[in-house]
Amino acid sequence: MNSILTRFHEDEPAKVERRWVATRYGVERLTSIMILLWGYHMARVQGAVWAIITAILILQPGLDRSMSASAVIIVATLLGSSAGTVAALLVPGEAAALLAGVLVTVILCHLFRLDLHVWLACLTVPIVQTWHQGSIIHVDYERIAAILAGCGVALIVQFAGVQFRRQVSWRRTLTAQITPNEPSR
Repeated sequence: MNSILTRFHEDEPAKVERRWVATRYGVERLTSIMILLWGYHMARVQGAVWAIITAILILQPGLDRSMSASAVIIVATLLGSSAGTVAALLVPGEAAALLAGVLVTVILCHLFRLDLHVWLACLTVPIVQTWHQGSIIHVDYERIAAILAGCGVALIVQFAGVQFRRQVSWRRTLTAQITPNEPSR
């Protein structure tokens, strides 16, 4: 019985760390979403949903991973949206344009050594090809701007969170040095 209780309590620090990471990660996502919704509302522009989707995709536990994910997302998005736009302009018919856009995107990803991120680039093709009014070029610019906004806001929120955690950690360390623990009697 004691060994079961010991194993249960030994696992507690890992559970606390996992909860802390999950909570922090959730707060970063929610903060990014709120900022993007507010910004798009204040600017009175459309496309907030694409910025939100991008922010959710690139936010990952750890700033280094999000920075590299953001760079890859921007490149993959530019490749996919460009191929999708050109295909929609040059290939008659929605289905044929979609197939042509995805095919060109796969080839471009292979040429630019983005084989692991071809799914993301291909995802952008139907996103830029689904427009209901106006020019596809306008839709393309709007969605690329939304993707860049999503990346930027998510990285700023995550960077601010890292800086906040460093300040809290630094203050705790300083407080612990100023007030040494006295042994209990």
